Amino acid sequence: MLQPLKSLKSRLILWVFLPTVFISTIDLFVTYNNTDTIATLVQEQLLKGGANIISEQLAKIDGSYEISVPPAAFELFASKYRDRVFYSVRSKKGLLIAGDEELTTYTAPLQLEQEKYFLSTIRGEPVRVIVYAHALPSTASGDYAITQVAQTLRGHAAFKKDLFLLTIREHLLLLSIVIIGLFIAFRWTLSPLIQFGETLLQRQPGSLEKLDEKKALTEIRPVIFAMNDYVARLDKTLTSYEQFVANTAHQLRTSFAIITSQINFGHRNSQLDQTQKEVLNAIQKTILQGTKVINQLLVLAAVEQNRHALGPTSSIALANIIQSVMEELAPLAQQKNIELGIDILDETASVVGPPNLLRELVSNLIDNAIQHMATEGMITVSLQQEKNSVLMSVVDNGVGIPALEQKKVFERFYRLDDSKPNSSGLGLAIVKEISDSLNATIDLKTPDNASGLQVDVRFPKTLF
Repeated sequence: MLQPLKSLKSRLILWVFLPTVFISTIDLFVTYNNTDTIATLVQEQLLKGGANIISEQLAKIDGSYEISVPPAAFELFASKYRDRVFYSVRSKKGLLIAGDEELTTYTAPLQLEQEKYFLSTIRGEPVRVIVYAHALPSTASGDYAITQVAQTLRGHAAFKKDLFLLTIREHLLLLSIVIIGLFIAFRWTLSPLIQFGETLLQRQPGSLEKLDEKKALTEIRPVIFAMNDYVARLDKTLTSYEQFVANTAHQLRTSFAIITSQINFGHRNSQLDQTQKEVLNAIQKTILQGTKVINQLLVLAAVEQNRHALGPTSSIALANIIQSVMEELAPLAQQKNIELGIDILDETASVVGPPNLLRELVSNLIDNAIQHMATEGMITVSLQQEKNSVLMSVVDNGVGIPALEQKKVFERFYRLDDSKPNSSGLGLAIVKEISDSLNATIDLKTPDNASGLQVDVRFPKTLF
C-alpha cells in the first residue's frame, strides 16, 4: 500500500514535474514517428525532382527514342552520405530506353502524370523508388514512357537520426528549464511557509500571543486562524487552571495561618511538657516550609500566566533591589554564620522588567545560596555593565553543583540532596522562568577559585 506524501515539495514534483516528463516522453515517441515521415517526404521530393528532369529529356523522333540525361538530375541527390542513385526509362511496353536494368518493369496500373513510391532492394541494399508515367509531347498516338528513379536510404536514415537527436536536445533543454523553474517556484512559493515556521520558532516559550492574519497569504490564513482559535481556548483553559491553583494556594495559606495561630496559642500553655513543645515546634517549622513552597508556586504561576502579557516597562536600577534583598536576608545568613558581601555594584546599571519579578529573581538566587551552604562561608554579589548586557553574579564558596547536574537543577522540584527537608527544589526553577520571561540568560559555573558555585544572569542592556 502506497504511503501518502508528507512533503509539499514532493507533491508539487509529483503533479508538475512527472506529468511534464510523461508528456515529453509521449511527444518524443510521436516525434520519432514524425521524423520518419518528414525524412520520407524530403526523399520523395528529391526523387520526384530527379524523375521530372529525366522525363523532360526524352523525345521520340522518327519512331525511335532519344534521351540525354543532364548531370543536374543527379546533383539533387548529392550529400555527405553518398547515397547510390539508379534510374531507368522504359516505353509503355517495358522496353528499356536508358538507365539500369536492376530497376525492373513496373507492372501495376499507373495513370499518366502520376507518381508512385515504393521500397525495393537493389544489389542487396534497400532503396526508395519513384515510378512516374509521362506522355511524350512529340507523338500523337498517346505514347508514354515510365521513368523510375531509386535512391538508397543512407541519407534518409541519417536525416531521421539527426532530426530526432535535435528534438531530444530541445526536450532536454525544456526539461532543464522546467526543473530550474520548479526549483525557483518552490523556493518562492514555499518561502512564506518557511518564514511562518521561523516566526513560530522565535516566539517565547509559553507565549499565547495571537498571530496576525492580515499580512499572511490566503493559503496560510486557515492555519493561522486555527492556531489563534487553539491559543484562545488554551489561554482560557490555562487561566482557569491557574486561577484554581491560586485560589487553592490562597486557601492553604489561610489554613496554615490559622494553624500557626493555634500553635502560637498552644505555646502559651504553661502545662506543656518538653515533648509536646518539640512537636509543636516541628509542626510550626513544617508549616513555615509549606507556606514557602506555596508562595514559590504562586510566583511560578504568576510568571507563566503573565509572560505573554508582559508589555513595555520602565527601566529599574537593579542595584537598589540587590541591596534591599541582602538586608532582608542578612539575619538568615547570620544564623548560619554566612557572610554576605558585595564585590562590584554599578548603581547605573538598569534593566527592563517588573520590579516584583526582578526582586523574586534576586531573592531566590541569594536565598538558594544561603540554604545550600553546608557550613559557614561567604556569598558575594556583583553587578556590572558589559557591552550589550548587564551582568549580575552570585558567587558562594559552598559545595557547588556537579557539572552533570547543572542543567537538571532548573527543573521543578529537583533536589541534589534529598536529606535537606527545607529545600523545595523550586528556587532555581523560579529564577529560570523569570529569566526567560525577561529575555535574560542564566549560566552556572565553578568560580575561579575552583570551589562553590557562580550563577551569572545576563539581562539585555537598557538603551536610552
